[in-house]
Amino acid sequence: MNALLRLYPASYRREFGDEIADAHREATDGASRTTRMREAADIAGHALRMRLGLGSAGRTGRLLAAVAPFAVIAVGVYTMFLTRLTLSALRIADRTGDIGSVVLTGAGGAAALVGVVLALTGRWALGTWTALAGLTASTALQILRPGLGLEFAMFFSGPALLTALVAVLCPPDLRPMLRPRLSKAGVVAALAGTAVLTTAPTLWPLSYPLNTLPALLPTVAGLLLVGRQVFARLRTAPAVLLASLPFAAIGVIVGALDALLLPLLIALPFAAVVGIRNRRRGPAASSM
Repeated sequence: MNALLRLYPASYRREFGDEIADAHREATDGASRTTRMREAADIAGHALRMRLGLGSAGRTGRLLAAVAPFAVIAVGVYTMFLTRLTLSALRIADRTGDIGSVVLTGAGGAAALVGVVLALTGRWALGTWTALAGLTASTALQILRPGLGLEFAMFFSGPALLTALVAVLCPPDLRPMLRPRLSKAGVVAALAGTAVLTTAPTLWPLSYPLNTLPALLPTVAGLLLVGRQVFARLRTAPAVLLASLPFAAIGVIVGALDALLLPLLIALPFAAVVGIRNRRRGPAASSM
């Protein structure tokens, strides 16, 4: 716990350190390993937000909350693309002697993909931190791999890494309420569907326009999972623009910009209607 407390700014730690430690001790006393990991992730995320000045009361924190669900979906599309590249690379890795680094890089992307599924099925804190950790490991391995290096890793994985960080920095009290929370069977079904969408294009290559389906279908599925409540937060032009940026950045990398932006462009008129209705309700629907 002391290591987690040191993540906070010194002034905040002096004022609230004992309170945070007591709350953590009460929440984790006799709890499972998963619960302890989730509590530790929540504290680490809160400490990072305090250092960056990103609270739920400020405009920046609310904008992050509006963008976070779309960021997670975009990261999911990227990690599926990265996994497909890994599967393709394994076919020639045995001839180049690079199979170990290829497997490890792909494992980081696969872990990030599992994190995305967890986040979109109701395990937001665990899922977003898993996605960020997986992408960080994958990016580090790309930097160390011969023939790739820092410049390649920053272009290929840097935008996805920053996008995952947006989701982690979302203020806890503004996280999307993804309800109903899927059961374990539902999560397994979502993971199985993701695995099929990831591996099938590798086994059976598609030509245009069908080759956009591996990016289009996960985007549509992700938007359906998060539901209309996330569009209700896009009440201003800056929020709409920021929500589009993750899809644009990832779309350029995976070569499917049109497929990624199409579902969002179709949904934005609906978001505008919801935003206007919320503003007309009065002060309770404060703008982003």
